[in-house]
Amino acid sequence: MTSFPAQYLQETAVWAQQTFEVRVPLNVSYELLEEMLAERLELLISKDFHQFIFILYRIDIAEKKVKAILEEAAASGTDPYKPIAALIIERQLQKIASRAALKRDDLPDDEEKW
Repeated sequence: MTSFPAQYLQETAVWAQQTFEVRVPLNVSYELLEEMLAERLELLISKDFHQFIFILYRIDIAEKKVKAILEEAAASGTDPYKPIAALIIERQLQKIASRAALKRDDLPDDEEKW
């Protein structure tokens, strides 16, 4: 897990609640959010794999990373859900951080920006 402000994690939790239709408590920890998403992913993968793929595409998760996780899980006999949930959380945190950085860069100054 990369270090991000707590506010970013809360924004990610709200996003996850809307995107994955899960109830996320206020001030959720990274670990709990990961666990909640992993449970939802397990259900989604087993019941509606096409929706799972669509969500990954919409979130902009690299297909290679997901395939690597799935292959590793198959080879080791472990569940892929938590690692995929971590990928999703990290990607959303990156998006939030990127937007925040762009807002800071968008401050007015004396010259026009092109």
